Amino acid sequence: MKKLSTVSLFIFGVVLISILTAGLVFYQNKQNSQSSVVSSANLIKNTITKINPSGGSLILSIEELSKHNNQNDCWLLINGKIYDITSFFGSHPGGDRAMALTCGTDATLAYDKKDPNATNTTKGRGHSSNAQNMLNDYYLGDLNQIIK
Repeated sequence: MKKLSTVSLFIFGVVLISILTAGLVFYQNKQNSQSSVVSSANLIKNTITKINPSGGSLILSIEELSKHNNQNDCWLLINGKIYDITSFFGSHPGGDRAMALTCGTDATLAYDKKDPNATNTTKGRGHSSNAQNMLNDYYLGDLNQIIK
């Protein structure tokens, strides 16, 4: 009987610790995802304020895109959407050069083919869904969208 009580108490302890650990991991993941959403929103707000300090309207046009054409201020147009990827320099697995070549341009072909010198629409390797999710963090708006 004493052995049964000891084994039962041990199993109860293991289950309790497992539940507490799972709860802590879930809580931490939830905190991380919430802070990521807030930081993405702040990044976009700070970028727009930096490029448009007067607080007036700004049109995300091809002309505006072309002004952001270097590693220290890099915007890309991909599939009709404009992204500010400046802060991603130093993190790209393909190196900074691959991104720098497309700053201030329509980089749709380069992105779709993983080739900064792409000139035709033949099928390329393409970026992963993980890369697409990361790209969403740098989204400014659609081409010709007015932002305030």
